[in-house]
Amino acid sequence: MSGKGTRITVDLGSEELAKALKIAAVQQGRTVRDIVVEALNRWLEGGGVPPNGAAGGARRDTAPAVADGKDYKAMLETLNRYRGLGPR
Repeated sequence: MSGKGTRITVDLGSEELAKALKIAAVQQGRTVRDIVVEALNRWLEGGGVPPNGAAGGARRDTAPAVADGKDYKAMLETLNRYRGLGPR
């Protein structure tokens, strides 16, 4: 990659998710950028298939899941597994 970064803007759909990401970055001594880039690379290496196994890599239930907190809960479970705090 070149030294010049590429910027994107992403609406995470949840202030709690953004806060959890920032807290995780501080706790790990990393930047939010590093964590997001790592997560995107891992997702792409896995074929871009979301956890629910939907084909094509696109979730059709994103808005309802964010509204009822399912994505936030899954994110926290994943974050805890990454930190070694939860079941694998």
